[in-house]
Amino acid sequence: MNRTISFWGLFALICALPFSACQDEKEPIDTMYSGFMTGYTDSEGYITVLNDDFGRQYMVSEKSEQLEPDTLYRIVASVALDENQTARILQTAPTMSYKALKDHLLPDSLRAKDPVEIQGIYIGGGYLNINVGVKVQKEGTMHSLIYTYRNMPGKLKFKLYHNAYGDGQVYTKRVYISIPLQGYGLGKNATVFLSCKGYQEDYDYKLVYK
Repeated sequence: MNRTISFWGLFALICALPFSACQDEKEPIDTMYSGFMTGYTDSEGYITVLNDDFGRQYMVSEKSEQLEPDTLYRIVASVALDENQTARILQTAPTMSYKALKDHLLPDSLRAKDPVEIQGIYIGGGYLNINVGVKVQKEGTMHSLIYTYRNMPGKLKFKLYHNAYGDGQVYTKRVYISIPLQGYGLGKNATVFLSCKGYQEDYDYKLVYK
């Protein structure tokens, strides 16, 4: 079956919302799991399969939000896993997940360097996954985030640009980024870099692609 790839939240801010679940004491207690995942929709647009970044696959027991049919979605999800390791989706958050732009092709007008806070970063599932904190003044404020790349022998360098458009820094919202690493010719143990401006000091990460 042919599948298209979709991404949510390009140049947008996303906030992870808390969730809660009530459990009947007589029922088996589900295992809760949250993280970056790849979801696959069926012919009706419902996610029926979830793959996490550590080689585990879960069948989805209940219908959630209806999306594009026969499509791959990169998301952050909170799920409840029953004793058969079947997943019930509790919550999803959209994720920026598109092929990076070549750095030299990005116009100077889009090379804004407002700071961000990297709250987590790792390579898994064929993606560079980043949990980013961005300070905003109020709900609904629009910022832009763009990432670019430079490909060198044995090295892949990403840069993250943030434009806050002069917004105030009152509280932190989360943005989830999942950069596909396919198509760059990365070999085992190649080095992947990420650099961006931080609030206290700039970030310069170095990770090994395995």
